Amino acid sequence: MTPRSLVAVVGVAGEPTKTLRDDLQRLGYRAEAIAWPAPEIGWHGAGPLAVFIDLRALTFEARRACQAVREHRTLKACPLVAVVAEAEATRLDLSLGFDDLLLTPYRLGELAARLRLIAWRAEAEPAAGVIRVGRMTLDEATYEVRIEGVPVDLTLKEYQLLLFLVRNPNRVFTREELLDRVWGQEYYGGTRTVDVHVRRVRAKTAEAGDLVETVRGVGYRLSSPEPE
Repeated sequence: MTPRSLVAVVGVAGEPTKTLRDDLQRLGYRAEAIAWPAPEIGWHGAGPLAVFIDLRALTFEARRACQAVREHRTLKACPLVAVVAEAEATRLDLSLGFDDLLLTPYRLGELAARLRLIAWRAEAEPAAGVIRVGRMTLDEATYEVRIEGVPVDLTLKEYQLLLFLVRNPNRVFTREELLDRVWGQEYYGGTRTVDVHVRRVRAKTAEAGDLVETVRGVGYRLSSPEPE
């Protein structure tokens, strides 16, 4: 079983998480369930293709569960897909740090398409290297960001947003363009998601200077020196 066919599911032991896990297995994936609450997430071995976190089942434990995934040595580098009822989507807390959204009820074909897109994005990533921007470095192999050697704790989507801007220095992108290029056309959230992530990236990389500049009425751009 390769990491590309392995999916982690964080939720509860019973419904509705069980149905999600069963659907993933019907599509040919090995779905490893992580029942919550738990003192820690006991995941060992290679990172899965994605981590599905069932917010329908976790309710008030959602923040702690998302944080546990983002602090896990292996899982923090994997796409985090939030599973939420469509009626609750507008009230979803964007600060939970998920990378994609799956609304329920969903069709099995939609779930399959979402996983194919995640796999395609992973395979389409360019060759990894280390990019330096001023006092900050981004390691594309380990997904680590450091400022003068000190690690910066970014979620996967925060890292991807920063990396995209670093690869396109001085170019202005609208919120819609960033949503399309970083989150993808299948993402159902609005442009407010971009503002939230930009704000968090700015706060976490403040020691490296004002990296992400707001272009009033247009969008954002990386205004630091070009990467070496």
